[in-house]
This record gives sequence, structure tokens and C-alpha cells, in this order.
Amino acid sequence: MKKLCFKNRNGVLYFGIGGNFKSSKMKDTKINRNIMISKYRNGELDEELGFKVEKKPTLLMFLNKALQEKRETLKVSSVQSYSNSYKRIVAYFEDKDISGFKPIEIKDFQDKLARKYSRSLINNVRTLLREAFDLAVLSELINVNPVVAVRAPKVLKAKKKQIPFTLDEIDLILENSQGYVRNFLGISFFTGMRGGEILALTWDDIDFVTDTISITKTVSRGMINSTKTQAGTRDIEMIPQARKFFEAQRLETGLKNSFIFLQSDMKSHHGTNVLFYKQFKNLIKRLGLEDRSMHNTRHTFASIMLNNKIEPLWVSATLGHKSLDVTLGVYTHFMPRKEKMVIGFLEKRYKTGTHYS
Repeated sequence: MKKLCFKNRNGVLYFGIGGNFKSSKMKDTKINRNIMISKYRNGELDEELGFKVEKKPTLLMFLNKALQEKRETLKVSSVQSYSNSYKRIVAYFEDKDISGFKPIEIKDFQDKLARKYSRSLINNVRTLLREAFDLAVLSELINVNPVVAVRAPKVLKAKKKQIPFTLDEIDLILENSQGYVRNFLGISFFTGMRGGEILALTWDDIDFVTDTISITKTVSRGMINSTKTQAGTRDIEMIPQARKFFEAQRLETGLKNSFIFLQSDMKSHHGTNVLFYKQFKNLIKRLGLEDRSMHNTRHTFASIMLNNKIEPLWVSATLGHKSLDVTLGVYTHFMPRKEKMVIGFLEKRYKTGTHYS
């Protein structure tokens, strides 16, 4: 190892190897010279001295690659979700050497997240970590992916209970709102559509002859994207209660032959539902109703329909669920239970008895 040299320039300590010297930004004292010598021996000055520094492969490097693959294949809204998970990982592990991980570290991290965050965020975290370590395995930097040995944690964060609006509350909300906000909420309550799906609707998607709504896209973070899932692309029935609000909105924007809900310039579509969300929150607060999210309008539609014995398959298809199992898994508790199952056709056949009775 070459000797580290020093110079004093106006009382400031300079250091270097050969003829090039750099300021240490410290006073030239014996203590500071010893500090610089110690840093030099530990390799902390290699980059400043122009030595070639080989950086160790880190988790951050492979996380960036995994996230970039998401950007190339997923919709903007999904990428944003993964980006949020990415931030949690980096904040915890920082720029740790990719070869220095043990499964217990992954478990400890997951358990910490499980006390505060949702199942979906933790699943995204696991996906990014697994894919990052898979890339490291392919690069022959590690032999085993540490995520594989760790089970998904049990989420401890209590899921917020959804409390649907009653029909009386719906009437109260709609009676006390007006204009495009009233129309937006009316359509939300009586179609079960997601907010982004409503904002992406154009008048071409509405057939007033067949009373059909064609849902093929959604708005998310200012972008028009395809629907959330394949099942989300659907044609649904426009029931009379929903038609009323579409007709009212047609008087506002129908001649524009564009998006059903337009911004104040009457040209641009809404990039988010923030404006409607704020109006909705202020409205239910003013009416003294229990605080609920605007997405609750979708839960309200499902619960009211199922509670009034509307065919579950129709409700599931209208909501755009990929299967009836999804609908029943979320909303079974809203379906009325019969005290006793009456199987009429069998009772009629066997009421007089049989030869084997």
C-alpha cells in the first residue's frame, strides 16, 4: 500500500497519493491526520483517491431490476402499488449486500409489516423480494432464495369493517347533493361500479335502447387503463334507478360526445376521483352520517341486492368479480338465511307416501 501524503494549505489538511491532493475539509492537526490514515487503511478514501472500487452487489440493485420488469408489464396503478412496497423494503434493509441475507431477517421484516399494513402490501413486498433474490440466484451470487423458506405472515392489522349505507341513508345523501356530484353518487350506488370505472365512461358506452352499460376501462392516477381484471371488462344492466342519473348527466355533457364526467373546462376527463371524494366526505359529515369511504357505495350496492334476494350470479357479474366465490366470500353475511329449507317438488311427489316407506 502506498503511503498517504499530507499538505497544509492555509491551515487546512490536504491528502493524496503522488501529486494530486484533495481537501479533507478539516484543520491540519495530528489527530485529523491519524483519522485520515485510518480511513485510508479501511478503504474509505479509495474512491476519492481515484482507485478503482468494485461495488458489492446489493439488494437495492436487484430490487430496481425487479421493479423495472413490473413497469414493463403492468398497468400504472399496479406499478404504483409495487413502488410503495419497494419503499418499505429500501427503508428497512437500505443498501445491504445481496449475499448477506438470512431467512430470519426476511421473517422479522414481514412480521413487523404485519402489525401495521394490509395483506396486499405484504404480498407485494414478498413478490418483489422473491423476484429480486431470484435474479441474484440466476446471477450466481447466491445459491438459495431466502424468501422461499419464509411463510407469509398472519396479518395482525384488523380489517376495517364495511358498514353499507341503508336505503334511507342513500335517499338522504342524494336529496342533499346536486349536479354532477349527485349524478356520480347515484350511478355509484345503483350500479356498484368502481369510481375509476365511472370516470372512464364515455357516452358511447351507454346504450339507452337496451339499458346496457359497457365497462372496458378505468381511470387511475390520470391515466386511462384497461379494467382491473379480465372479469372487470363487462356489460351490465342499467337498472331504472341508475338510468335516472345517467339521463340527468346527459343534460350536462351529452352533447360533448366524450366522457360522461368532464372537468370544469368541459373538455378534460377527471384523472382521479379526488374532487368527488372530498364532496362526498363533506356531505356525509354535514348530514351526521357515520364516516365511510366512497368505495363503500360499491359494497352498499352488493349488500342491498343480496339482502333483497337478488340472484347472486347477477350481482357477481355486475360487480365484475372473476367468480361467484369472490362475491360470496365478501358478502355472504348480507344474504338472508332461511329458517327452514322447503324442497317443494319432493314434498309434492312423496306426500302420499311410497311403496318403500
